[in-house]
Formats: sequence, C-alpha cells, structure tokens
Amino acid sequence: MTSPSRQALSIIVLIVALGLLVYSNVLCNGVFLFDDFEYVVDNPLIRNPSLFADITDPRQIGYLSFALNYAISGADSPFGYHLANVLIHIANAVMVFFLLRVIMPFLRPRYTAADNAAAAPSEALPALAALIFLAHPLGTQAVSYVTQRFTSLSAFFYILAILSYLAARARFERHAPGRAAYSLLALSLGSAILAMKTKEISFTIPFMMAAFELLLFRDSVYAKRRFYFLIPFLATLIIIPMSLFGPDWGIMAPGRGVDEVTRRDKLFDLFQRSPYEYLLTQFRVIVIYVRLMLLPVRQLAVYDLRASKSFFEPAVMFSLLLLLSMAAAAAWCWKRAGRSAPADAVELRLVTLGIVWLFISLSIESSVIPIKDLIFEHRAYLPSIGLFIAVSAALLRLAEKIVPAVELRLRAAVIAAVIVIPLSAATYMRNWIWTDEVLFWDDVVQKTGKAIGYNNRGTAYLKAGRYDLALKDMNRTVDFFPSATDRLAWENSDFTPTNMAKTYMSRGAVYEALGDRDRANDDYRMARELMMISPGMARTR
Repeated sequence: MTSPSRQALSIIVLIVALGLLVYSNVLCNGVFLFDDFEYVVDNPLIRNPSLFADITDPRQIGYLSFALNYAISGADSPFGYHLANVLIHIANAVMVFFLLRVIMPFLRPRYTAADNAAAAPSEALPALAALIFLAHPLGTQAVSYVTQRFTSLSAFFYILAILSYLAARARFERHAPGRAAYSLLALSLGSAILAMKTKEISFTIPFMMAAFELLLFRDSVYAKRRFYFLIPFLATLIIIPMSLFGPDWGIMAPGRGVDEVTRRDKLFDLFQRSPYEYLLTQFRVIVIYVRLMLLPVRQLAVYDLRASKSFFEPAVMFSLLLLLSMAAAAAWCWKRAGRSAPADAVELRLVTLGIVWLFISLSIESSVIPIKDLIFEHRAYLPSIGLFIAVSAALLRLAEKIVPAVELRLRAAVIAAVIVIPLSAATYMRNWIWTDEVLFWDDVVQKTGKAIGYNNRGTAYLKAGRYDLALKDMNRTVDFFPSATDRLAWENSDFTPTNMAKTYMSRGAVYEALGDRDRANDDYRMARELMMISPGMARTR
C-alpha cells in the first residue's frame, strides 16, 4: 500500500473535518427512528454477552457493533450510535481515497512492475472521488439511520478487503511477496469474512476481485495463474448461504429474536415475488439510484413504487436501454484507453472500473433475488462509490480538454469546490429529518402520502403527547386499510396484519389518553383479531 505523502495526510484531515461538519446536526441532535427501536433500542440481543459466540446470526458483526455501543452508553442516548456511524462513513471515504491511489498505477498503458514501483500516484482524482462520496446526500440513509450501520459497516469491510487485496497483489507483481504482502492478503480475507457476517451485499467481494484481476492485472507476471489468488476468497462464498439456510438444513441452530425474524423474512421473500418481475422493476430502480447520484433531489426515506409486470412497460424498456448504454460506454472507454496518452488512459479506464463497481455491487439487491421492499436509498451507498469514481475521472478529463494549461491539482480543487460544497450543504439539510421523528415522517407524508407515513407520524405525535394530531393521522391510516381480509397484500407491508394491528393499538392508546375508554377497547379488540389472521403474513418491516 502506497505510503501517504504530506499532501495525502492533508486530504485525510480534510475528509475527517468535512465528514464531522456535514453530519454535525445528526451528531448533536440525532434520534432513534424507524426500525431503530426494533433492532437497537428494544433489542435484547445487544445486551447479551453470549451474542459474541453466536455464529448463526447472518448479521452477527453488525449486532456486535450495536452491543459495543450499548456496553458503552446503553440504549437511551443515540449519540454514541450516531458517532460510530459517522466515523465509519469517514473511514470509508478515506479508504476510497487510498483505493484509487493503489489502482491508478495499474491503469497506465504498457504497465510494468517497475512502472508501479516508481509511480507516485496523483492525489487529485482520489481526493475528488472520496470527497464526493463523503459529502453526497445519498449517503445519509446509510449513515444517519442507526440501523443501516449494517450497510455502512459492511461497506467498510468490503472496501478494506478490496484495498488490502490490491495492495498485496501490487507487491506480488513487484516480486516482493514478503511478510507485508501475506499480511495484507490475510487482512483482506479476514475483512471479507467480517463483511459477509455483516450484510449479504458482501457476497460480491470475490467477484469484484475477479473483475480487478481481469482488468488491472492483464499483464501480470503470473499470467493466468494470477486467479489462484482468488481461491481463499471463493471459499468464503459459503458463509452467507450457510447463515441463511443452515438452520433450515439442520446444519446449525436457529438464531434468537430479531436476527432470526430477519433471516426467516429473507427466505420468505424469495418465494413471494417472481424473480422476473423483480428484475424488471430493478431496471427502473437502478436508474433511480443513478439519477440520485447525479442529481440528489427529492430523496425519500420510503418510496411509493409498484413492481413492474411486463418487459414492454415504457419505463422498463427505457431503463434497460439506459443501463445498456452505460455498459457500452464502459466498454468503449476501456477500448479507447488503449489508444490514448497515459494520463487519458488512466481516466478512461477509471470510468470503466467505476461502472463495473456500480453494477457488481448492486447485483445482490438489484437483480433476480426478490426482496420485499423494492427500493431503499441505503442500497446505493456502496455502489455509489463506483459512479463517483467514474464521474470524477470524466470531469477531470473534460477539464483537461477545456483548460489544458491549468495544473491538475488546481483543476481538481476548482471542481471539488463547485461540486462538494453544494453537496455538503444538501447533506447537512437532508440530515435534519434524522433529528426529529415528526419531521422524518412528515417528509414521507408530504412526498408520498403513504399509509406508513401517516401511521408513524401519528405514533410520533402520540409519544410527544400531541393527541389530537395523533388521532387525525391514525384515522387517516385506518382509511387506507382494505375492507376485507382477503385483500391483504404481502407486497404492501403497510397492510400486513401485524402492522395494521400496531395501528389499532396505537390509536387505542390515543383514545385512552383522551379518556375515551370504549373506543380504546374497540381498537384493542380489533388489534387482537388482526394478529390471529394469516400467521405467515404477520411480519414486521
């Protein structure tokens, strides 16, 4: 791994300072929201020391991190949890910076090991990509939402696995497979294992490494034998299937509490929606993610999106055409790089690698594996790194063509100022919804009008003792409910018996607080009846 220069250290200090600044309102005022109560505040597992020995949990490392937070500050104060999330995000941005410093020497035309040994990587492009990733508001759901530490922490181990693997491979290519190279390989393998025990998106780590072997090390001194380096990582592919299916196969004991509920929910989802329909919908979803990466406006904590049923829907066909165009652009850039000057070749190939990263890292949650919730912004957190790398490279190349006389570092500084400052402001503003439960759900109500928004805003009003407003929202939620139980839809989690029962329980509590005991009892009775309907559907979000 290339040693950091004085300039690199300055950039790291800038990343840390900017990260703390743009997330300062969440650090100072952040609260628990949404699923935080189920996965953190009211989760008995994070208070149990035996959790450290429970290898059956598919997301064991994420829960361990919550357990460490609980051991330090309990579950009453959200500050420690938000601080950990923000520090993980900052660390991810720093690793994006170093990842590009390791990659760039391998992208020069007619690369040789001697070239890599002598090359001093430019800090401009790595810094620009890292700062965009750090400051972009699309990352707020993965950072400001405590529960989505599963996403940001798995991204941490994912990036660390790729970074240390490439750093080790660079040493092997220089015929210097000493203790450092083997230590980096061990670090990479350990990080891959930890990533796969944090969130299922990490399943793609070996495939990402294979893509880098194919593209970066095409002139390797090991020739085709270079793929032998992947063998230990391919072995890790058993971890996630074993964690998910092992208890049902009788190989391991099932987990306890919310972790077992989550595991069973994921298996349940696999058979409730057609993989074909899910794939069609994900063409549209990926385009939404890309649009948010390029133009982060009208962000939503909860989207109102319906599954696509036919390939011939205009939105599906247009989305697929756009994605195919991106893939074609990636292939063109790689081919064009072979006929370009060294500096241009690096930037063109980074565009290709960025798009490859985007598609590979999206392939678990946005392909043919059905998931109940069609879209969530936190799913774009790790993939966004790829597009931000591609955009940074494209912008620097464009700037070079427009103002070739201006020094690279100055061009990068101007681009960073023009892009990163507005993104930082947008992130700071977006983070305000993560500081108040009413603000959070009001944002959902105003933008989608979904039942879940009214229901949870009503619950927030109830907690705040604003009973009139709570009752109004609860009544509005009940108006959404199907009039007959045979119209309950698995696809709409707002209308599962469990969530409908929660609404009646909450409204009963409002009536009780207002002194209307008769209506409160009616709602409590309705909640009990709903909980007895269709046990297979009684699932939480």
